[in-house]
Amino acid sequence: MRYIGSKLKQLRHDLGLTQTEMAAGVISVSFYSKVERGYHDIGAEELIEILQKHNISFQEFFSGISKEDANNKRVNILLRKFVKAANVDDDTEINNIISEIENIKPRTPFVKSEILLTKLIANTHDEDALRKLNEKEKREIKKIIFQEDTDENEYIRIAMIANTIRVYSFDEASFLISSIIRRYKDVDKIEGKLLLAISAAMTNFINWCFENGKANLCVKAIKYLKALPNTVELAFTKILVEYYESLIKGKFDDVKLIRNLFTRAGYGTFVNKMVDKYNKP
Repeated sequence: MRYIGSKLKQLRHDLGLTQTEMAAGVISVSFYSKVERGYHDIGAEELIEILQKHNISFQEFFSGISKEDANNKRVNILLRKFVKAANVDDDTEINNIISEIENIKPRTPFVKSEILLTKLIANTHDEDALRKLNEKEKREIKKIIFQEDTDENEYIRIAMIANTIRVYSFDEASFLISSIIRRYKDVDKIEGKLLLAISAAMTNFINWCFENGKANLCVKAIKYLKALPNTVELAFTKILVEYYESLIKGKFDDVKLIRNLFTRAGYGTFVNKMVDKYNKP
């Protein structure tokens, strides 16, 4: 018992997670805490599920993962938190996450690229910041997104598209979203982190279309999101799809209900960015 518990504790520290984050809803936090301290045993199924939640193989867990691999996995966890913080304009959390990534040593090329990514998004994640960009700065963002260095990491590319979608014209944005849909049509085969980035790109595009009375341009994006797996990680996205469909169908009681639900859950800033009426094209 103590061996498994100590291995889990070391892995949790390497990934920079709290006990709540490490337990990942698989077992209770109190039970997990006792596993780390050797007071409780953990079943094989629960252990495997916890490891899968953090993209750790059984072999890696028992043989040990390298410092670089642990750092890369930690960065990926921080990036998922970062995308959520950027979507709700939580500047405090954004800056905290950037600081955490900057403190990761050694600074491998991967870590450096993620620092650049998060800083770029931090400076462009809200509508006010994007409006202040001049044409030269917009061209630079597009260049960064499509330069050769980002071809190897599609997650970075799509996360950047998600958070800078308003840099593009509607024609450009529609083309990008359609390209993503075509490339990732087999939704059941998409890795979890990438799926979250894709869903963020779709929802940001949909909201932008609704704001400008161009909801007809986002029909494919809505259909794509509806086809995504019904997982806990995508619950927020699935509720948003219901929100936009309720707008289109004129179900304003449902629209109000969903807005209130998000507000009560602490997403008031995000709610303020959501359109509340359907401007037909």
